[in-house]
Amino acid sequence: MQYCRKCNVKIRGRKECCPLCQSQLQEVEGNENPAFPTLERRKISNITFLKVCTFLFIASEIIFGTVNIMTNGEYSFIGPVMLGIFVAWIDVIATMYLRNNLIKVITFEVLVAIVVDYYVDIKTGFHGWSVQWMIPMTLIGLAIATILIAKVLKLRLDEYILYIVLDFVISLFQIIFIRNGMNTVPWPAVVSIMFYMILLAALVIFRFRDLKNASEKMFNI
Repeated sequence: MQYCRKCNVKIRGRKECCPLCQSQLQEVEGNENPAFPTLERRKISNITFLKVCTFLFIASEIIFGTVNIMTNGEYSFIGPVMLGIFVAWIDVIATMYLRNNLIKVITFEVLVAIVVDYYVDIKTGFHGWSVQWMIPMTLIGLAIATILIAKVLKLRLDEYILYIVLDFVISLFQIIFIRNGMNTVPWPAVVSIMFYMILLAALVIFRFRDLKNASEKMFNI
């Protein structure tokens, strides 16, 4: 390290003269500190972690798929297990890329859970529990969780109101199960749809400006 007596400053690197006063520099003992702080590297980067998860997912699917083919589908649990592995992989990706939006993560998780439970219900002989109870109760719980999380995080209404609208649209799909006879206990589904209709009506009547602002932001109007 070099030192300028006139300016009373230490200078990094090798200079012929002081960059401030052009005086001769004197060599002094001491280690030079780096110009910028050194950041500690992560042991495993996000990309590496995602690659590892993807490899494990593909390897698992190949193994279970091979077993299923070689046994001519004798083990009925293999299908749900493969689906569960796929859902876990999707959850990892969603959590990594949506981790800054808790409401979006929970909404995605609930939609995945609905699809998985409906699939399991069909594969196990379809007893109707998924469309009769699980989906309606899950959708109502999703609306309550969305509002509570928004209150805890102190979010503005226009930051999460579109998620409630999306949940309402999803709840309307339950009408299909009722009309085609798959849902023989329609009251929970009807109550969940009614719940969302009342909630959406309140938002439109009392907070229409927030709904408008959120829509304009989403569609860049």
